[in-house]
Amino acid sequence: MNFNIYNSLILAGIVQGMAFTIAVLFNQRLRHRSTSFLLGVVTVYSLSNFQFYLCDIGATDYSELYSYFYVPWGNLVPPLLYFYVITYLNPERAIQNKEKWLMLPFVASFFISLLFKILMFWPERFQNTLMKLWVFIESYDEIISIFFHLIVISVLIKKVWDYKKDNKVYKPNYVQRDVNWLSLTLKLLLAGVLVWLVIIISYMFNADSVSFYPLWIIMAFLIYWYGHLGVYKYGVLQERMHIRKKTLGSSNEKQEPTKNIIIERLKKHLVDEKHFLDANLTLELTAKALDISQGHLSKTINQELQMSFKDYVNGLRIEEAKRYLIDETFSNYTLLAIGLEAGFNSKSTFNASFKKIVGVTPSQFKKSHMN
Repeated sequence: MNFNIYNSLILAGIVQGMAFTIAVLFNQRLRHRSTSFLLGVVTVYSLSNFQFYLCDIGATDYSELYSYFYVPWGNLVPPLLYFYVITYLNPERAIQNKEKWLMLPFVASFFISLLFKILMFWPERFQNTLMKLWVFIESYDEIISIFFHLIVISVLIKKVWDYKKDNKVYKPNYVQRDVNWLSLTLKLLLAGVLVWLVIIISYMFNADSVSFYPLWIIMAFLIYWYGHLGVYKYGVLQERMHIRKKTLGSSNEKQEPTKNIIIERLKKHLVDEKHFLDANLTLELTAKALDISQGHLSKTINQELQMSFKDYVNGLRIEEAKRYLIDETFSNYTLLAIGLEAGFNSKSTFNASFKKIVGVTPSQFKKSHMN
């Protein structure tokens, strides 16, 4: 047996991937159509790696693998990845019939490998020829698989970009998906596939000088990290949706009356219409919504409220966050979900702003009100 640090890392990733899949499947709160596709990506990638891991350690050889055990799991990654992204961005959207054709490369590869296994039962004098033929087919099948990955991932990057463009405007009754992590991960996967292409081309010209270990480890890390992060983001999204539902059904706290009509309009826009919960809110956007100049609005806020626009908005957000933190309904919710729903764009910004205004961190504030 050929055990080394590289294939040991690959085995650890395989075991971790399968254990993660099983754990999520038994967590009813995280079971959803989109996460099912994401777990499918992790599972088929783990199964694909396991096949080649067995060959690498010497438990079997490539001839035996392709003759009896091989399944082209890797060709399932692009369609499952595609189905995950579109159902994450649009949970109610059905997968269209034309999109199901993305399964065709896997089906074709599967039946070709099945036919090869059947032909291997022919007389022994034909088997060497068949094996050479299979090696030829498999090398080009991998090239096709690489371009299949590149096309699907590129399309998904475009879909995520379109989603961001179409959802710039804040909607109080809609929780916008966090897609920055998704965009970054897809770009990293695209880079990984390009490296895969370079390695395969190098291997076809000089097999002895090429090692697949770095590629396997990098791609395994990206896939498993993608799975963990995707499931975590889905959990945060569900928490945000529950918080938003309760927020929309609650009445706003009464604001101190003022004789300044601009401030009254500002409070109506920010508080009554809940625009202060928009993480992308700026003084410029607010001034535009109120149809006054940015400079005039800023000066009026400073004079009437004795604070800057940013401090006023953050104060509203902190008060909103306090409501969530002391509400037993949300006692097990993540601080990230609470911070995002209060209008902050990240956990770090939420923590810093909360401590600046309240004097303690959100977790300390929550703990003090639970005792």
